[in-house]
Amino acid sequence: MADYRDRDFAAVGATIAALSVDEPVRAEAMRVELRLPFPVLCDPERAVVTAWGLLNTREKGGIAYPAVFVLDRDRMVRYRSLDRTAARVSAEAVLAFLRNGMHEPTDPPRRRAFWPGLRAFVTAIRSTLRYGVRSAKP
Repeated sequence: MADYRDRDFAAVGATIAALSVDEPVRAEAMRVELRLPFPVLCDPERAVVTAWGLLNTREKGGIAYPAVFVLDRDRMVRYRSLDRTAARVSAEAVLAFLRNGMHEPTDPPRRRAFWPGLRAFVTAIRSTLRYGVRSAKP
């Protein structure tokens, strides 16, 4: 999500929102810690992530797989990337897709390998020490 935080999506008229299976208090704490300038919507019952086929039942009792959806003004899905932890579409690729007017279905944003850097590793360790290891509710 930090990749999306660091890009200017407003310049192309786009609005970003994230979706989490966490309770609102925990999702807000994550939003603040990561300094995300966009809202994190909450789906603790996992209704939306299940309906969209994003529920990863193998991890922490059920969390959402990373995914990106681009909707147009009529709420039609113009692009979707159902990602996995190790391969994601970059924010820059989505931004380029938006700059091109979403008119290139033959050249949509492509996934790339995702290797978290040292900062992400340190943040994960710090969060584990701070919040402990928790399992999501099934």
